[in-house]
Amino acid sequence: MSNVANLPTAVPADNTPKTYSGTKLRAFILTGGTTLVTAAVLTAASNISSAATTASLTAASATFVPAGSVLVFGTTPLVTTADITVATTATSVAIQAAPAAVASGATANFSNLLEIPLAEELSPTLSSMEESINVHGRITPIRTTNGIDFTANIRTLAAIDDPVVRRLTAKGMSISPNNRERIVYLYDDGFALLATVNIGAPNRQAGPNQTQRAQFAANLSGTLAWSDTNATTPTWTTVNL
Repeated sequence: MSNVANLPTAVPADNTPKTYSGTKLRAFILTGGTTLVTAAVLTAASNISSAATTASLTAASATFVPAGSVLVFGTTPLVTTADITVATTATSVAIQAAPAAVASGATANFSNLLEIPLAEELSPTLSSMEESINVHGRITPIRTTNGIDFTANIRTLAAIDDPVVRRLTAKGMSISPNNRERIVYLYDDGFALLATVNIGAPNRQAGPNQTQRAQFAANLSGTLAWSDTNATTPTWTTVNL
């Protein structure tokens, strides 16, 4: 038996380098055509029955809710099928067939930012499009940046029965310009990116004893901007100006 009492009392200093977990990253779809980020609480003005295709809703102030918005009342998601401004009085809202009943007075937090659910990978990559110019025969060239490109992959564990994944799938199955989305990437330190992207065709990944995944490319097709959300008055700064 080993003699524990004879172990050296001084333990050597540990020189293992410190490592840190990756900064969390979230991504949101900015719903169609909006120029402002909005948030509101919507209330069911009357009972909504299962399979209903309209819902009577109210808001504390007039709130524009675009088609394709996901309104979660408790655990029941309702998806709007037409643009509507919900007023302070009962407003009839067209929805996809409700998957379950919703009681009068139930509330849903609405935002025109839809979070991409269960994201396994979000990999926004910025790259400079550079040009080397030799001036008067210089051995060392002048390097100029003529633009910033943006590419990304979105891989999620959520399935097509999630309204946001279904929306990405529908966009990925369409040709330009019908496959465009505006996506906001938000880092924990406050750095944010806003990009108008083309959504690529969905790459479905599944196999025996493996968790199903859906992967989409999101490559720049329009405006790219960044912001520091720690600022007193955050603003979007357009890239490539």
